[in-house]
Amino acid sequence: MGLLTTELRKIQMVVFDRLMRTSDNPDEPRLLAEASQQIPKDRRVVLVESDLDYGNLRALALDLNKVLDEDELLFLAYDQKGLDWARSKNLPAALFSTKSKQDSAKLWDDLIRAKVSVYENHNWWRTKDQLLQRSLLAGSHKIQLWHGATGPVGKVFGLERLKTQKSFWHFAAVATSSVGFDELVNEPSQAEYRRTRSLASAKSILDVEYRLVQELNSSSWTPQEPKHILIAPTYSESSAGEDELVKWIFEVTKIAKDRAWNVDIALHPGAKPRVSNLVKRKAGKARLLSGVNASDLRRYSAVVTDFSGIAHDALMLGIPTVSVLIDFDNYKKLCPSIIDDDQIKVAFIVRHLDELKAQLSQAIESDPLATVRENYGTSVISGIGSLPGVNTRDAIMAALVKDS
Repeated sequence: MGLLTTELRKIQMVVFDRLMRTSDNPDEPRLLAEASQQIPKDRRVVLVESDLDYGNLRALALDLNKVLDEDELLFLAYDQKGLDWARSKNLPAALFSTKSKQDSAKLWDDLIRAKVSVYENHNWWRTKDQLLQRSLLAGSHKIQLWHGATGPVGKVFGLERLKTQKSFWHFAAVATSSVGFDELVNEPSQAEYRRTRSLASAKSILDVEYRLVQELNSSSWTPQEPKHILIAPTYSESSAGEDELVKWIFEVTKIAKDRAWNVDIALHPGAKPRVSNLVKRKAGKARLLSGVNASDLRRYSAVVTDFSGIAHDALMLGIPTVSVLIDFDNYKKLCPSIIDDDQIKVAFIVRHLDELKAQLSQAIESDPLATVRENYGTSVISGIGSLPGVNTRDAIMAALVKDS
């Protein structure tokens, strides 16, 4: 293990100590982490849900539930909503809360003895409960699925992003999450390689986003509702970016109204109330959604987004995708970015607002990129070397049976 990676791992303990200053016992997370690394493990996989409904763990949970016994799988819900979903699917599930009045001794024991833990986000450091969960699972084999892949233009992840962090807390969180996993899922593309190239301590699992597995293994895309657009942007990290976001969303709705196209809008869960309120006022007849999943995408004739990873999902499913990059100069200053040339070639790119109407019209009415888009998806799956989802499941099962 390199010197940098070793030093960054030490930051994890610093975060444990500093974040727990408000705890009755500031040493608790560190002691739990040390204990977890020593305690013998049971044959159990814990899936740690994030705050994003549009992630990978729910799809994975449904598949693992078919092959693992009840005591070998635990879906650790992010909140009551996640717990209700898991129970509706007959999944073994729990909600970790230090405020709960119920006896949580068994849950703590299940976590500290779990052999494998799987994540879709790195925000384990934000609350006391998340920190304690991470401490209890410290000795498990940790696999990071992420909650999204890089689109035509996407965020830099991992150690490459450390130099951009302006505060100790963000630096420490990114540092420890970047080196704190044993395996990471990424696609066999140049952009994904660059995204994870500094994670030398972690093994790479070549696979697609797990939420796409069922869709990719089923029939090819045909729009269920012709001339129906989904607008699904990421959140903006500046007021100027928010203004640009609202501007182009409004412009899409105006074009759609003139052409008698139907429009749905799904804002990012991280969108600020100011943006949500502005969009609601200007959306007209567009339908506002609380979220979307991979199967939802198939109903649309086109997906319109900006820097969101949903562009990648739509392209992989063969759906015409319009990437609105009019705020890219501002975006890349606030969020170091990766440009994926392969996806740029198969998406309808809008760099200036006056290009929006023409690109939307092509995406909806003629779709000249249909063939190259299909070839892109085929090449990604070919590079994986197996059917979508197989490598992820194999990695989990291999870790589960591996001697401690």
